[in-house]
Amino acid sequence: MNEEFNDFGPEYKLKPVSVCKCITEGSLSENFVISARKQQILSTVARTESYLKERRIPELLRFLVTKVIAETSNKPMDYLEKLLDDCMLFRAGHGPAPVLYERRHLEAVIKSFDPGQRGWLSTGQIRRIYTTLGITPPEIFEDKTSCEVVLNSLEKSQEIDLFSLVSAVGDRTYNVKNVVPYQPHHEAVADRLVLFVVDGLRAESFVNYTTMPYLRQIANSHGRWGISHTRMPTESRPGHVAIIAGFYEDPSAIVKGWKENPVDFDSVFNQSIYTWCWGTYDILEIFTKGTVNSHIYVNKMDPYDQTFSADKNTTLLDNWVFESVKTFFQNAHYDKDLYEKLHQKKIIFFLHLLGTDTSGHTHKPMSPNFLTTIRFVDDNIKAIEKLIRNFYHDDKKTTFLVTSDHGMTDWGSHGAGLDHETKTPYVIWGAGVQQVKKWQLDLDPETNGMSLKHRLDINQADLTPLMSTILSIPVPVNSIGQLPSELLNMTLSNKAKAIYSNSRQLLSQYNTKRLNVETNIIQKIYKPYEPFNARKYQEIIEFTEKILSNGTKHNEDYEKLILLSLEVMHLSLSGLNYYHNYYQQPLLVLVTLSFIGWIGILLKTLLEQKMHTQIESSNMQNKSLNIIRNKFRTSLLNAVFLFLLVIFVSLVYVQNLPYQYYIYVLMPIYLWWHTLSSFNIWILLIKDIKRDGEVCTVSSEILYYTLGSIAMGISFTHRWMLSIPLLSMGVWPYLCSLKIHSTKLLLFLWTVGCMLLSIFSFTPIVGKDTYIELVLLAGAIWSIVIAVYMWKLLLPLYRDNRARRKDIVLTILQLVLLILSLQNIYVQSKRFDSGTAVSQTYQAMAWIIAVISIAMPLMFSRKLICRLMAINTSVLNFYLLLSVSHEGLFMVALIFNMSCWICIEFKLQHFKNMKIIEYTFANLETSSNLIPMERSISNQDFRRAFYFTLYIILAFFGTGNIASLNSFEIRWVTCFITSFKPFIITGLILLKTLAPFLVVACSFRAVQHLTKAPIGYLIIIVLIYSNIMGIQLLYNVKNTGSWLDIGTSISQFVIVQVITLFIVLINQLAKILTDLNIYSIVNQLFGKSIKKYV
Repeated sequence: MNEEFNDFGPEYKLKPVSVCKCITEGSLSENFVISARKQQILSTVARTESYLKERRIPELLRFLVTKVIAETSNKPMDYLEKLLDDCMLFRAGHGPAPVLYERRHLEAVIKSFDPGQRGWLSTGQIRRIYTTLGITPPEIFEDKTSCEVVLNSLEKSQEIDLFSLVSAVGDRTYNVKNVVPYQPHHEAVADRLVLFVVDGLRAESFVNYTTMPYLRQIANSHGRWGISHTRMPTESRPGHVAIIAGFYEDPSAIVKGWKENPVDFDSVFNQSIYTWCWGTYDILEIFTKGTVNSHIYVNKMDPYDQTFSADKNTTLLDNWVFESVKTFFQNAHYDKDLYEKLHQKKIIFFLHLLGTDTSGHTHKPMSPNFLTTIRFVDDNIKAIEKLIRNFYHDDKKTTFLVTSDHGMTDWGSHGAGLDHETKTPYVIWGAGVQQVKKWQLDLDPETNGMSLKHRLDINQADLTPLMSTILSIPVPVNSIGQLPSELLNMTLSNKAKAIYSNSRQLLSQYNTKRLNVETNIIQKIYKPYEPFNARKYQEIIEFTEKILSNGTKHNEDYEKLILLSLEVMHLSLSGLNYYHNYYQQPLLVLVTLSFIGWIGILLKTLLEQKMHTQIESSNMQNKSLNIIRNKFRTSLLNAVFLFLLVIFVSLVYVQNLPYQYYIYVLMPIYLWWHTLSSFNIWILLIKDIKRDGEVCTVSSEILYYTLGSIAMGISFTHRWMLSIPLLSMGVWPYLCSLKIHSTKLLLFLWTVGCMLLSIFSFTPIVGKDTYIELVLLAGAIWSIVIAVYMWKLLLPLYRDNRARRKDIVLTILQLVLLILSLQNIYVQSKRFDSGTAVSQTYQAMAWIIAVISIAMPLMFSRKLICRLMAINTSVLNFYLLLSVSHEGLFMVALIFNMSCWICIEFKLQHFKNMKIIEYTFANLETSSNLIPMERSISNQDFRRAFYFTLYIILAFFGTGNIASLNSFEIRWVTCFITSFKPFIITGLILLKTLAPFLVVACSFRAVQHLTKAPIGYLIIIVLIYSNIMGIQLLYNVKNTGSWLDIGTSISQFVIVQVITLFIVLINQLAKILTDLNIYSIVNQLFGKSIKKYV
């Protein structure tokens, strides 16, 4: 096929085209073959028809032509252009719908169906009216429906059909399909809104400090203020989405780093006539993606070339925004087009101020530098307000709103759900703001000098309907906020209409979600949301529309409308949650069955390995009988699972559920079938356990490892639970034969090491406070350990064998590097605390030390103890350069405990006339004194795998989850960098996270070498433990409550699922560090060339 005829590129695969056989020659039974060129043309035609049908282009053209003919305009092209503009504005939520039939047309049609003027129509008459007009009818209509209700329904259905039509043509800007923005009927209280978002400003910094005097004076006089409660993750993107779009960010946004939209959504910017934005590009671009008619203008900057060094001025970021706004309004006097746009109604100005967030990370929220930054913001907000009032000649039609996207902890981080992170301030003043009557300063006891009567606490998402109501624009269709009407100075009728608009927007979301579930549901198993079913939904719509259409002037009716609207909001939100989780319980059961089935497959794999290595000829005596039984069992098993497969797949297909539901259904069926397919293995296992009299022993081990796995799962949320399996490890040697073969000193050190590690599970999370003294203490302790190690082990080796001189020299070099690192940490910390610039010379030295430390273990000999000591010293050296508190001491305790474990496993092997110092990673496999490499899995391997899993969890959560957003401390990286370069900082933090895992993995590799345990099957056992934790954490996953609960539960479940994959990767890295020798590599690369020249 010639590629030049393929408009879709050479990689596009043509689909077969069906051709009617009546147009072909010859017998109908003959195969009809189309040439490649004709097939490409026909395929292109088919794709074009599919595109036109999907986008509803013919329907749109028919609508436009009909409107042009009905209008009979003298200038049809001008009218058509205006009509298209009206359609686009209607899709964006502005202006009336340019429907085909006007109200008078609909009244005439209804009158023709009611010639006797009864005032009502039957269900059949209503459906004929809809069919005659070509309008999509609603699902439910009662008999004898009033003509007025039918008329209103016809108008609304027309708008819905038109919105669906114009939305199909262009890109949707909403993440809920077919939800029509509800046009508000109340009067706007302002023509324009100025929104200031002070990034990272927590409520405590505003209400308890007097460094924002202007905003505090406004809040206590002619404005209103309160606490805006955010949700986790308390990050910039989710916070801005909640403020401007009215919903709390979907977890799927995290896969794009909270920087891009996983789906497009509606916002107050999108509903406005014009919006002008100033700030950082990553925030502004959230709300410009997928916008209609480009009415959002942005002036953005890249803030990430700034630095967070202690001597830098963080007000420069905000100063850029303020100066840009001032320049903008100055230029507007000379730009006629801009001047006209600025005098339109329903416009928004948005200023994103990042300086406070940067200052909080750098200097901490209670520092003088941070307070200076927010004073700078306060002064310039006052200046911007004056500038805008002067530009509009103080027409009293501007509303100002100041708030924050998230708060910040005392140690300068955010992301979790602490009060300092979730409580943000807001201040609103200007046009339409409700004044406090009979003003008298009644101080709020929770604050420093703030008025209690002016306070009203709200949820962060409530700011969206608040801003929409101020400008009388549709509430964004995805918003779940509820209007705090107490803040607005409105008449009762306008307030009722505004609250009703908010309720209709939430009601539309609920109804769309309900219809999505009901479309293909099996009615016999369907359980609707009874408090707000389809009948009650229709009744509420009719009743509320009747109140508005009657044009009542009675306050009682408006009060009734307000109460009803509030109830509708509550029911809509509850109904949304109900239908969103409609399939949650069945899916949870299916996933649990999948987990158990997968555990069964893993156990079967281990049993097969054990039986293959211990096979005996006596097991073959009844082979023929077993084959007959196996055939019968296999047939019965296949029949049962095939029946289940047909039933469950049919249920998914009939309900037209998403494709992923097939995976949920098929996975447990396949896993359980695979587990039970080798039924004899399970029978033989039970017989062997009974024959050996080990029923109690095996049962107790299963109980111990299951409870231990559950304890590790609970430790994800309660770190102190790690102390329980650690303490049980401490007493383990006294309960087995190890007590006979080990020295009392080793047993004592092992128990002490386990107790020390358990203590760290009770310590505060790293990152909250800085204690450089503890970092220096950890380095000093390890320096002493190196000195003792050299004196007791390396020097005796040096006296006996001069070949060990290299290890001694390298160990001394590592000790020198460690001392230099400690000196670097001390100097950089003092400079940072004093506010002076961090030394670049010391930063360069830190990079050099880090690079040398990573490479040095490969220069040591491959003796097991020497190589492990070199690895631990290098890893600890690098780790200390990134430490700020007690995590260095944790690393020392972890290395100490892992070393004791290696010695204990060595004692368990009962090697004669051999010392552990004599073993090397090179000759373990060839040593004749050791047991063979291939052996079956034993009970001890389950214990070793359990300890290894515990150490992995301990490495991640021992001092708190150091990879979490909330525990990041900017001082971690000050020894290396002070410029805000996210990739370098992220890389350093990941390496710090990786360091404890390297220690664990290298030590476990030594244990595996000593015991000759099959590493692949050990990982399978680890996978079993992680799946037990996965089942427990699966039921802990939440989708309600605060983002602290939701985000934490999801991240914990994901971490457990990827543990095994991570262990495989970390073991490969440990293999490189323990087995690789840099001299061997050099010799392989250059040895032959050197010999040639020599």
